[in-house]
Amino acid sequence: MKEEAKTRENERKYYLSEFSYDDGEFEITFNILDVDFLRQTITVVISRCGKITQDTFPLVRDSKGKLYFEYGLFYENKIQLDDFVHIEEK
Repeated sequence: MKEEAKTRENERKYYLSEFSYDDGEFEITFNILDVDFLRQTITVVISRCGKITQDTFPLVRDSKGKLYFEYGLFYENKIQLDDFVHIEEK
């Protein structure tokens, strides 16, 4: 029960957080819609070139224990969850 409450609190912590990423050609903005720690997935809204899409990615843990997801044509870009900033903090 205590673990479930902690999981919900972490999910709320990331909800609607934002991260901007420059891929060398365009600036891409990610907004978190959902982080499911049980299924190890993240659902984000992606704004790129005026187009808005939604996608779900698997969450991966690096050697330091930090969570990230891989993005790009060949999933070559690692986007860390710790890099996201809550919209109200901007």
